[in-house]
Amino acid sequence: MLDETMLKRHGKDHFLEYSKVMSRSEKEQLVSDVNRLDLDEIEALYKDVYENRKPIEIADDIEQVAFDVKSQFTQDELKSYRSLGLKAIKDGKFAVLLMAGGQGTRLGHKGPKGTFSFNDKSLFERQAEQLRDLVNEVGTPIHWYIMTSDVNHKDTLSFFLEHNYFDYDKNYIHFFKQDHIVSLTTEGKLILDTDKRIMRTPNGNGGVFKSLDKTNSLSEMKDNGVEYLFLNNIDNALVKVLDPEFVGYTVEQNSDVTTKSIKAYDDEKVGRLVSLEGKKRVLEYSELSPEDVNKLDNANIGIHVFKLDFLIEAASKPLPYHLAIKKLKQLDEDFSVVEVESLKFELFYFDIFKYANTFATLQVDRNKEFSPLKNKEGQDSIETAQKDLENNQLL
Repeated sequence: MLDETMLKRHGKDHFLEYSKVMSRSEKEQLVSDVNRLDLDEIEALYKDVYENRKPIEIADDIEQVAFDVKSQFTQDELKSYRSLGLKAIKDGKFAVLLMAGGQGTRLGHKGPKGTFSFNDKSLFERQAEQLRDLVNEVGTPIHWYIMTSDVNHKDTLSFFLEHNYFDYDKNYIHFFKQDHIVSLTTEGKLILDTDKRIMRTPNGNGGVFKSLDKTNSLSEMKDNGVEYLFLNNIDNALVKVLDPEFVGYTVEQNSDVTTKSIKAYDDEKVGRLVSLEGKKRVLEYSELSPEDVNKLDNANIGIHVFKLDFLIEAASKPLPYHLAIKKLKQLDEDFSVVEVESLKFELFYFDIFKYANTFATLQVDRNKEFSPLKNKEGQDSIETAQKDLENNQLL
């Protein structure tokens, strides 16, 4: 049975009314869902992130993160980095992590975003192909970790199986799901989703580290002799997965975090890699003054390498939750489906940067390495990604 006293104490007693009109199995599931929650923790989260939230403070005393520019390297330097990178990959020092928990809804595509295709070649296949070519070149298998979510895990696994894992050795592909966290109404109440379950949504890309830790993936990498983890998102159509030149640069820098960046356009609404109070961070466009937006033009593109020992130590450290207010489909008191502005709580992976003692950045050519696929039309869309793929002769 639902604990009436506990629910009333936390202002969640609306579930008592819901339960009165539920079937026995639905009620049992609701009780099970509620019993797994820490209502004190949820209440504190609501107060800290929403109720007591403060206006965005424009940061001051910001410095640009130091960076090297790839185009300024000589051909001999690039050749040396590539050779160093290929040796590190051959020695099994690198694993790859793909964040692929999203759906293709904004693209007008049904299914995981990674299944979206250009010329009958999906985003998943494009990245698998790059890794397969590397394995063939160095003769050493590369462990590939793929983070999914509750909403796309089953479809992602089916897609890989249907396509025979794109001729990549399935023994070196590791799927795991990111964690989820409850969504709340703006009044702090728990929400029922359309399956009459307590609504939970993915906890943001920053949840990747704890999910890796919880699935023992980090310790597995350590046992396999991995020293570095290359991370990228599924929705960069031009990503160079485990680019040997960047790998060589990473090994030479020997930093806790090594990242790729691009030069931002004037007023471009992308996060900037900065140093604030001695700590490396990504600040969003809205967190910068108009003057700093264009002065700090080193932009984050979501391609990073982490030292494995750094991640093992930092994965258990706290990251702040960020608030997103979005319209979510849910059940009202009459069990009708409605779409209401609700609270989502998200972790951002780049907040882990603050724990790094050493940090290196390589600025690359956006026309060759960055084409985000976010929208069906307009900016960062199917059309722009297709044009960028064509310009790079990848179609």
